Amino acid sequence: MQFDWISSAIGFLLGTLTGATGKYYADKFTDQRRKTESTRQLKQEFLNIKRQMPELIKEFKNDLSKTNQKFIREFFVLKNHKVVLGGSGKPRFAYYEEEHPNLRGKVDILENQGFLIDVTPGNVPVYRMTEEFVHLVNRYG
Repeated sequence: MQFDWISSAIGFLLGTLTGATGKYYADKFTDQRRKTESTRQLKQEFLNIKRQMPELIKEFKNDLSKTNQKFIREFFVLKNHKVVLGGSGKPRFAYYEEEHPNLRGKVDILENQGFLIDVTPGNVPVYRMTEEFVHLVNRYG
């Protein structure tokens, strides 16, 4: 019995190709599943937060839905409308503690979930909304 090198080489190459292709598709589908699960979990977290603070989320959505404001991502947290700010280098929203009870606590929750980033340059609290949060507000808010 003679050993056929060509048949063995072709068998080896086909087996290797089949294994690599199988691993590629397994990884691809696993990544898609993880992304879907992550998106689903993020949506659930957002909807839970929306139930806790519906008026604030509604105000975010109203502000972000205006054509001339859809690219604004930062906002001030102020006690009331009597507080006067100096000129800001860029447009920002302002949300007031007198309109949203425990506003700072709500902002803390959003920050802890990774939806907001504290970018306060001085004394007045300033927060930046993540693009992920803006997307969720626009879609589910």
